[in-house]
Amino acid sequence: MKITLSRLTEIVRSIVIEAAKEGHIQKIYRNSYRMMIKKASSGGNKNTPPFTKGTEKLGKSGPPG
Repeated sequence: MKITLSRLTEIVRSIVIEAAKEGHIQKIYRNSYRMMIKKASSGGNKNTPPFTKGTEKLGKSGPPG
């Protein structure tokens, strides 16, 4: 089976374009994982409701009363 130069060029270009698209998606995924790891290693968001108020009395559980 013979392939003409124009057909070979077309095949190579389509493969390169497809690989570039996959590389772009991989970059997005890599940045997403990097941000998740950064967030997990920082210990989360400290100013959310469970962390804004201290305990009423140490050693007691539940509402004071």
